[in-house]
Amino acid sequence: MIHPGVLLLLGFLLGVFTGFFGVGGGWLLTPALNILGLPMVSAIGTGFLMLTGNALYAAIRHHRRGNVDVKLGIIMGIFSCAGVEVGKRLVFHLERLNLAGTYVRVAYMVLMLIISLSMLREYFYYWKRNRKAEGGQGAAGQDRTSSLASRIYRIALPPRIAFPRSGVNSISLWVIIASGILIGFVSGFMGIGGGLLGLPILIYVIGVPTISAVGTSLVLVLIISCYGTGVFALGGYVELIPALILLAGSLAGVRLGVYATTYVTGMKIRVMFALMVLAVAVSVFLKQINMATISSYLVMISACALCLAILLPSAKNLLHRATR
Repeated sequence: MIHPGVLLLLGFLLGVFTGFFGVGGGWLLTPALNILGLPMVSAIGTGFLMLTGNALYAAIRHHRRGNVDVKLGIIMGIFSCAGVEVGKRLVFHLERLNLAGTYVRVAYMVLMLIISLSMLREYFYYWKRNRKAEGGQGAAGQDRTSSLASRIYRIALPPRIAFPRSGVNSISLWVIIASGILIGFVSGFMGIGGGLLGLPILIYVIGVPTISAVGTSLVLVLIISCYGTGVFALGGYVELIPALILLAGSLAGVRLGVYATTYVTGMKIRVMFALMVLAVAVSVFLKQINMATISSYLVMISACALCLAILLPSAKNLLHRATR
């Protein structure tokens, strides 16, 4: 049994991360539920149900702020459902062989390390360049189109499509389709809403500005989570009560996370995301080598610390306004 208070706290943290990063929180929720005692496949299915409500509320909040490219999110989300189906079939097959827990945890570690280390490397590259250009003043705050996205724009394979809302003038539709299928496969196999991979792909492959990628990613997360909830519920792998407790805790967190994006630059959003992903990768590794207690403490302490870092600028601004 998992204590309801732990689920409420975890839900609140996930809500903050969903509103701030646009990632749904499945990258943290699924390993956390597994670490806290749910079998891996049940953790995946339960996470999908919670993420559906979480992503819907966060997407509405970001849409009101003009941060969502609905067209791009829907197209990628539709094609991602095919990938979810393939990933789901693979994880169900591994579950029958009693191998799902190990294989999914290893996949988490590899993917999270690649994403986090790549984004941290990018941040320090920009930080060094900006400090040199500005004589040692200020850290990286730029949010420009990546070199990878610039090369992808030159792919001439028709048909091509534009996403003016995200500042993408022309890109091959096949890039969008392939991205959606890849995100869906990883989501179905690992039980994440799609944002863990969707956010970096939107930023670095499609060239969407960070704040727009945050909002658009939530549309993708919503579609994937709805589909994932259905297929895992049919298999009997969704625990309703824990999902509802998590969702109750997340509602306030989503609102605060969306508000916090106003006071942080796009590059800082990226580096904070990378640090949290790295912490989760380490906690999953500890779980894999049978250090579950230390793993649980690490993931919760890291999540709480990052939550404070996200909310602190907003709190300072509100305090300043109140004392004026």
